[in-house]
Amino acid sequence: MFKIPVSELMSLGSLESQSIINAVKFIQIFGGIGTFIFSSLFLSFLYTGSWFAYFTARPYPGTVPIVLLIAIVITGLPFVNYLTEINMRMTIPIDRIEKLLRSMEEQTEGMMMKLIEADNMGGLLINLIMIAIIPAVGEELLFRGLIQRHLAESFKNVHVAILVTAVIFSMVHMQIYSFLPRFFLGLVLGYLLFIGRSIWYPIIAHFLNNAIGVIFYYLAYQEKAGDTLEEIGTSESMPMLALISFLAVLGFMMIMAKTVQSLHPAHSEKD
Repeated sequence: MFKIPVSELMSLGSLESQSIINAVKFIQIFGGIGTFIFSSLFLSFLYTGSWFAYFTARPYPGTVPIVLLIAIVITGLPFVNYLTEINMRMTIPIDRIEKLLRSMEEQTEGMMMKLIEADNMGGLLINLIMIAIIPAVGEELLFRGLIQRHLAESFKNVHVAILVTAVIFSMVHMQIYSFLPRFFLGLVLGYLLFIGRSIWYPIIAHFLNNAIGVIFYYLAYQEKAGDTLEEIGTSESMPMLALISFLAVLGFMMIMAKTVQSLHPAHSEKD
C-alpha cells in the first residue's frame, strides 16, 4: 500500500520520512486490532458462541465511577513517575546485556516519540486511536478479560491471578526499564476489574492513562506544555509526593469498591 520495503520500517533513522511514519502507524493500528481485539473476541466466540459473552461487561460505569477512575489515573501519576525513575536506575550485572537492553529501550522510546509527533488535531486523533483507544480495548480484553480470568480459575485465587497477569502484562511490552510502572498499572487495572466486575473499568482507566500521555506530548510538541508531567513525584520534585500518590490511589480504589457495591448490590453479592 505504501510502497515501502519492510526493512525500512524497522529503522529509527527512516522515521524522518512522513510516508514511513504513516506506514508504521497503519501497521500499529491494524496490527493492534488483529492481534489483541479480534483474537480476544474470536476466543470468546470459540468458548461461548458469542463474540462478547465471555467478557464480564456489566454493568457499564456510571458518572461517579468514571470520575473515580479519572481520579485514580491522575493521582497515580507521581507514583508511576517515581517507579519509572527507580526502574531506570537499575542495572544488570552483565555489561553486554545491560548495554543491549539500554540500546533497545532508547530505540523504542525514540521510535515512539517520532510516531506521536503531531502538529494538528487530525494527527492527535490518529495518535489517540493508535495509542489510547486500541491498546485500552485490546489489551484489556486479552490480559484482564482472558488471561486474568483463566488464571483466577486455575489458581482459585483472584489476587494471585491479578499479580501474575500484571507481571505478564508488563513483560510483554519488552521494555525492562519501564517494567515497574507498567506492573503497577497492571495491578491497578486488575483490581479495577475485580472491584467493578466489569471489563469497562480497566478499559476506561487504561484509555485515560494513555490518552493523558498522548495529549501531553501533543501540547509539548506545540510548546504549550513543559516536562512537568513526567517529573511529578521524582527526585526533581518531592519523593514524598509519590507516597501520597500511592495512598491516594488506594483510597480512591476503596471508595470505588464501596461505590460499585452501593450502585450494584446484586452484582456484588453474586460475584
